[in-house]
Amino acid sequence: MHSVSLRETATNLVRRPVNGIVITASGRSIPQPPWIIPDDPATTAAYDQWLIDQSRIEAVDTGEEWMICRLAGLDAGFMDPSLRHLLSDFLFGLPEPEFEARHRTGSSPEE
Repeated sequence: MHSVSLRETATNLVRRPVNGIVITASGRSIPQPPWIIPDDPATTAAYDQWLIDQSRIEAVDTGEEWMICRLAGLDAGFMDPSLRHLLSDFLFGLPEPEFEARHRTGSSPEE
């Protein structure tokens, strides 16, 4: 995985993707989240699934059994704001993290 320093990726509580990677609160490098486009529910579902998938990996890597159990069988179709806040807080230490709008190499917000 890419080596990216936390200092490069977090300023004023905004996560700054570097080469398509963001850093979790535990220091893991993960792919930046997919774009959420207003009025396009499919993009919100893609973000929610990314959040669930990354939280599962984080929970296994950090040995957080309570989170592993919480995520068992969960999919993006059942996400609500409180669960989204819980997973964001688990991954980033913030219930509503903000991500700087940076393109992955060769991609755009529309992709």
